[in-house]
Amino acid sequence: MKGRFRFQEDWVYKMPVHFSGYPFYPVRTVYGDMTCIQAGFETDPEKLLPLIPEDFDVLEPRVNVQYANCREVEWMSGGDYRLIQVTVPVRYTGNSEGLVGEYALVIWENKACPIIGGREEDGVPKVFADIAQERHNGDHWFTSASYESCGFLKFDFWKKDKLSEADVAEANRNPRMNLFGWRHLPNLGKGGAALSHATLYPQEATILGGWTGEAALAWTELAPEQHPLQWRIVNTLAGLPVIRSTGAMMVKTTARLNVGDSRTLP
Repeated sequence: MKGRFRFQEDWVYKMPVHFSGYPFYPVRTVYGDMTCIQAGFETDPEKLLPLIPEDFDVLEPRVNVQYANCREVEWMSGGDYRLIQVTVPVRYTGNSEGLVGEYALVIWENKACPIIGGREEDGVPKVFADIAQERHNGDHWFTSASYESCGFLKFDFWKKDKLSEADVAEANRNPRMNLFGWRHLPNLGKGGAALSHATLYPQEATILGGWTGEAALAWTELAPEQHPLQWRIVNTLAGLPVIRSTGAMMVKTTARLNVGDSRTLP
């Protein structure tokens, strides 16, 4: 007996494909309640540039680390998840558009669904970690990331000055942000790739309020046996020298992810 499953051209399928399939439509999904803590630091360009594909120019040798507690996530029926992402400000040079945004070195998330969707549909380098919900003792806020009890990042933030209404209005003048990634699918049974290209994932965020402050990032290097698939990621980031801090902030936001506008870049 011959199988009857057939792909419909221009439909969207998600693995395992034979249970899904629907006509494409431009998804715009809202994140109704987000708490974000972000910190940046200047690093050595000679250490950073080998991590950035040649299709991008680094605008400045700055690494941005952001924790986000995402709640009231529309596509999760009001569910939630947490993430920690590490990005670098870049310009895409593979065409004449002059697109500017943040190139994602890695994004850790604590649930499977956003990881799978982000990797397969948007080309974002997402991987799993246990990420603690933000807690605080007075103005000291903190979170951490680990894998099977092996902690690899502690993120501390000390609130200082509240953002003024003018600061919030200025930050919201241009809510759009371009997130770049690199989608790579290895060949089966041999070297090389079946798919390898830059990606664009447009997003928008509206800041409701926040605070500036000071932050500290403490990486713990891992042995291969502690995290067989990610120890190189952790140890490379831990090895980036911190020349100086470029600022830290904690904000309450809402966001809209323009999944339907994601695209490959030539």
